[in-house]
Formats: sequence, C-alpha cells, structure tokens
Amino acid sequence: MKKAENAKSRCVIVAAGEIRDYERAKSFLRNGDFFVFCDGGISHAAGLCVQPDIIVGDFDSCKTSDLAKYAGTAEKPEIIKLPREKDDTDTFFAVKLALERGFEDFLILGAMGARFDHALGNVSILLHLQQLGKNAVLEDDYSLMQIVGKKPIYIEDSCSYFSVLTIAGNVSGVNIKNAKYPLENAELCADFQLGISNEVLPGKTAEVSVENGYILLVIIK
Repeated sequence: MKKAENAKSRCVIVAAGEIRDYERAKSFLRNGDFFVFCDGGISHAAGLCVQPDIIVGDFDSCKTSDLAKYAGTAEKPEIIKLPREKDDTDTFFAVKLALERGFEDFLILGAMGARFDHALGNVSILLHLQQLGKNAVLEDDYSLMQIVGKKPIYIEDSCSYFSVLTIAGNVSGVNIKNAKYPLENAELCADFQLGISNEVLPGKTAEVSVENGYILLVIIK
C-alpha cells in the first residue's frame, strides 16, 4: 500500500452512493488520507483521482471491470471480500475495520443517494463514531454533516443554512448562539424537528452545543 496505516492519518470511507460534483468532493481531501472504498464505491476512485488502499465489500454492486482495474495496478490495494448475508453493511464494516487499524479521524463520502435506508444507516455511523470519541464528518454534494454533543461546534457565516436534527431521541440543553434563531438551554424532541434551516448572523460565527444527548448538525454550503 502507498501509505502506512496510523492514527495520525485520516481514513476516507467511500460508499456506493451518489457523488455528482467530484471537484467539490476532491476539495475535502488531504495529503496523507487513507482510502477505503466500499463495493460499488470503487466507481468513484477515478473521479476522485485517488488510488484505493483497501477495497471491501460483498461486491454485489461493484463492476467486475472496476475491481479488475485496481487489482492489476502496481500499487495493488488490499481487497477484502465479505459474505452477502451479514449484519454489517459494507460501509459499516469498513468503518469497523478502520477502527481496528487505529484510525481516529474519518471522512465519509458517497453515503447519500436514492437508497434512503442506506443513507440513514450511513448517518448513524457518525453517531457510532461520536460515541467512541472519534472525529467524523459526512460530506455530500450539498452539505456537511456531523454529530454535536457537549463540545461546541462552530459554523462560519459563509454557509447558506444549517440545521440541527434529533436522530437519537430527545435532547436537552441545546444552545445555538450567533444565529437568526438562537436557542438557550432548549429541549428538542424527536417528533418535531424545530431546528431546520437556521442562518448564521452576518459577520458572526455560530456556536452549537448540547448538554444531554446528541444532535445531527447539517451545514448547507
């Protein structure tokens, strides 16, 4: 493999969902990123202009030609074939594999698309990583998503909108500062998404935090 696996590198997990704007996706990448492609996600490697380090999946959505192309390169990636009948999705298995190999920082791409069930499952990976104390963001063609807990997250006024959503039950002690719709020590309920489409005040940096529970922060670029 072209890069060593270590906790100082960031692991980029590329799933088989949609990536339409490859220039935007490439802007998220860093030198030294370690790339794990999940099954049909290998179709995004050329658009991202990167060499896979690991390809993992049951290969039910992967073109044989795509897999053969990377299997035959000089920097041959590690290929892990999974059974089709399993508890983990290919993407969640990739995340667990990266955790076993010591990664602390994650970027997830290609996780949204036509399959809402897979999209929601991929968003829940952010919650899983947050509860393990890892740093993780999910980027798609329109937005950045991450989990917010007690540690504040800051949002620049360059974004169009941001939303805070309850995805793990009711939360309390929600604080939103320097925004058009501020909150102080508020409770948000899972059956009413109050926090959709907020805006950072011009010239300010918004701050979002939660005392009890976790919320999903979605920043619309």
